[in-house]
Amino acid sequence: MLFDEKAVMGLPIYITVAIVVASVIIAALSISLYNIWLDSQYHKVQYEVDKIISEAENMFEYADEGTMITLHVALPDSMRFAVFGSLPKNGISEPDDLTLDETASNNYYFVMDDGRSSVYHSNARFSSKNHDEIALFHPGVYDLKLELVKEVDGRTYVKIY
Repeated sequence: MLFDEKAVMGLPIYITVAIVVASVIIAALSISLYNIWLDSQYHKVQYEVDKIISEAENMFEYADEGTMITLHVALPDSMRFAVFGSLPKNGISEPDDLTLDETASNNYYFVMDDGRSSVYHSNARFSSKNHDEIALFHPGVYDLKLELVKEVDGRTYVKIY
């Protein structure tokens, strides 16, 4: 006999095992790459929001009333929305009531398309162009105006619009 018949009979099993193992490795790699991409998108949003917060806190602490700056931000499409001047009231759903709550005006948060959300606290108080509303932003490129204003009640706000 020139060849072993058992080896020939076992060849399909070896090929099947090799294909299954390769498939598992490729699936694990794909999931890892997807998670890395999600994390990079999350960090892009966090970076852009941090630019806004850094400028707003500097204005709030050191600038004179009426100070206005323009800030260029690019919020990626992987973000669902970002809110300045409020806390999440209905989970990760977009707020339907834009009324500013004085007790939460120094908070901000953002929600990603994958459902992740992050809530933060700031030294600055935020509002939109209308002082009685929160600032809500969706994905896109913005030239935001940050304006330091002192309201009639004596509180200082950074208006973001």
